[in-house]
Amino acid sequence: MNVDKSKITMEVLESMRGRIEHGLRQTEYQNRDDLRQDIFLRVINVADKMEPISFWDFKEKQEKNEKHQKSG
Repeated sequence: MNVDKSKITMEVLESMRGRIEHGLRQTEYQNRDDLRQDIFLRVINVADKMEPISFWDFKEKQEKNEKHQKSG
């Protein structure tokens, strides 16, 4: 599977930009840039550690979780 993690990460950051900016309005103005960079860096680090899975692997994990929830 050929996945461009950088492109996906940038798309995720862009899709989250509105929420991030909204949250930053609750932060003092002088701290916003630092906090914005920290949030972006954390998202990038998490995305970098993630491994892509196939649809079928995802489906199998979901089914196992559903069985576990029903039995517990």
